[in-house]
Amino acid sequence: MLRNRNRASELPEVRCRGHQAIFPRQRNLHESSPGREARYFAGDVEDADSPRRQLQPFQVSGGPAWVRSEYFDLNTEATESPSQDRLFLMMQALLAERFSLKIHFETKDQSVYVLVAGKTGKRPATGLQITTEGSCVKADSAEPPDPAACGSLGMGLNHLEAHEVSMSRFAEALTRVLDRKVIDRTGRTERFNISLQWLPDEHQALPSGDAIALPPDTPAIFTAVQEQLGLRLEPGRALIDLLVIDRAEEPSGN
Repeated sequence: MLRNRNRASELPEVRCRGHQAIFPRQRNLHESSPGREARYFAGDVEDADSPRRQLQPFQVSGGPAWVRSEYFDLNTEATESPSQDRLFLMMQALLAERFSLKIHFETKDQSVYVLVAGKTGKRPATGLQITTEGSCVKADSAEPPDPAACGSLGMGLNHLEAHEVSMSRFAEALTRVLDRKVIDRTGRTERFNISLQWLPDEHQALPSGDAIALPPDTPAIFTAVQEQLGLRLEPGRALIDLLVIDRAEEPSGN
């Protein structure tokens, strides 16, 4: 969550070369190029102020309706090459300048899912395996990304593949799928290789068309988590951080 209170004067200068209202298309929020430039495209203001997707849509409220329906293409340039965290702080300052954006954070008690250890059925849960030496590919930054690289996690509309990830990171991925906070209470501290397939239903929230062909008897995600991973998703309640948009003004021109 973005809670860094650094003042804008402590951040590298970022200049916006211009913005353009566009029709919604692929929701790729940010694209960094080598050096100082970064283009933010097909993003709404609600998305742009949710750094690293740590804040999901259900954690953002307030503001006029257009912040969730209007999309903007921002072309920016910074005076240095910032880290990802500093880049988002700079983006927040830019949004305040361009959109008169004012926000605050608050915490509320909300419904969540709790990920716990479960019982497997007649068949063993083969989708969850403790990572061992050689069970994933050591990443090489000089090579193209390998979907089987250690530390990778990829998912589509009905599948998830991960290699050498923590249970808390897997819970974060399930949060994106279910549009509700998932909290890890499995007590498992190992790193895992995970393979999960499910049939999307009304709980599905992940905006992705990257689906794979699956048998017609593939279960919904709650059953799939139990049968394929030996885990269980239970309803619960917890204090959740929320971002509230107090003010946002739609810009005109560049």
